[in-house]
Amino acid sequence: MRKTVETLQKEKLKQVQLLATYYQLSDGLPAGKKRDQVIRDILACKHKIKKINEKLTALNTSTED
Repeated sequence: MRKTVETLQKEKLKQVQLLATYYQLSDGLPAGKKRDQVIRDILACKHKIKKINEKLTALNTSTED
């Protein structure tokens, strides 16, 4: 159980770092296909982080019972 939480937290950290990188990239890009792709990547990272948070919450809730 603890191993699962650690793995999820590591994955979340990777996604947050990737998200920060995408945000930095998006600032310098003019409108176009590349910027659109970066925005899609940002949304994908946010979605992954949300799913990881849901899993972590579920795991924390189940250990409190």
